[in-house]
Amino acid sequence: MLFLDLETTGLGGGAGNVAFMMGLGYFEAEGYVVRQFLIRHPAEERAMLAELEALLPRFRWLATYNGRSFDWPLVQTRLILNGLGRSLPELLHLDFLHPSRSLWKNTLASCRLSHVEEERLGIFRQDDVPGSMAPTLYFRYLAEEDPSVLEGVFRHNEQDMVTLACLGIRFGRLLAGEAGSAFPMPDAGEELLRTGLWLERMGEPREAERMYGRIAASGAAPDVLHGLAMRDKKAGNWERAVVLWQLAAARGADRALPDWRSHVELAMYFEHRAKDSLAALELAEEALGLASAHPLQRRDARRRAELEELRRRRDRLLRKAGAASDREAEA
Repeated sequence: MLFLDLETTGLGGGAGNVAFMMGLGYFEAEGYVVRQFLIRHPAEERAMLAELEALLPRFRWLATYNGRSFDWPLVQTRLILNGLGRSLPELLHLDFLHPSRSLWKNTLASCRLSHVEEERLGIFRQDDVPGSMAPTLYFRYLAEEDPSVLEGVFRHNEQDMVTLACLGIRFGRLLAGEAGSAFPMPDAGEELLRTGLWLERMGEPREAERMYGRIAASGAAPDVLHGLAMRDKKAGNWERAVVLWQLAAARGADRALPDWRSHVELAMYFEHRAKDSLAALELAEEALGLASAHPLQRRDARRRAELEELRRRRDRLLRKAGAASDREAEA
């Protein structure tokens, strides 16, 4: 696996954006090697890219952070513009930004690499030069020809390379079932749910179920309970889905901004699967009452549409329950 991180002359795309520093990391002889390339002027770019091109055949995997959208397309563009890269190996790309977002986008304030490393890896940088400052410092270096200007950029890039390896180890251990032993088990319901969903997508259903099993016992918020119930509905696990919806409905009704989604799901379950129209009607009426009491329902067009849909559901169930009562009376 080859870890890659670039420092560039700009933060956007386009053919004018050049990588002036390239960090590469890989494991070799029981150690982790970090190599950093700096082009002292734009004419050295081709030599740096040639070094990368020669190194790539040694590896099967490429690991980056947001590299699928930024770093690797930029490398490919610069290789073409420099007449290189005609026979690059087809590396399998692991962009760690995507699993980071899958696990933590709702529990961390940001999924920037520097924030993820603090909150989930316990790595704290001292006097770090932010990546957004790198272009300014490089142009200052070109003007002043003073390499000390770039010291902070070198340190920032080196730390990125170390963090990438640590993040790869973290995800590998999570997939290997080592949550709770190699690193702390998630304790927030939202993170447990998102971790379980990610593990399931990665083909680890047993580990996913271990996360799901902790959610109901964690005092999770209605949103989390509802999210797991919807996953169970899709998987056909109706028994647990109903229990989770009932918990979510009870907790959601007590919030300052009530949540009635679980009431609606339960109403559909009792109407179509349990064939209990009266229970479905009771839940639909509760959902309608909660929606009507929502402080934003008159101002928000989407809320008004939801309210009208709940009224139609309630009225349909009233007719259904009435028809059932008539049949019982005739019998």
